[in-house]
Amino acid sequence: MNGRIVLSLVGLVVIVVAFFLIFEYPQYANEAFYLLLSWMVINFVLLYALRPRGPPRPTNQNPEASPFPSQAPANAPLPTGAPAPSGSIGFCIYCAAPIAPGTRACPACGHVLPQW
Repeated sequence: MNGRIVLSLVGLVVIVVAFFLIFEYPQYANEAFYLLLSWMVINFVLLYALRPRGPPRPTNQNPEASPFPSQAPANAPLPTGAPAPSGSIGFCIYCAAPIAPGTRACPACGHVLPQW
């Protein structure tokens, strides 16, 4: 079982115990408050320690590459019977490269261009 799930379940139990102490045994209200406060601090530390860690990102990326993933290849053909894009603003909205009207994907960055 995932450690973060276990921490969440333990947190729910701690909250239930604290409320039970507050309402059933009011003389232990201060202890219940400190129990909740200490659990919050411990839980945040443990959640940070158990955060998911992915593979390291490569540092040799192209600085001019778009941070947005391409939707389709730049030379994607139009489906048969599909109307051509009605108009174009003359440049790519993702990288500002000039494009010809009717272009479906930017030749510079590869993003699929919206059709208006």
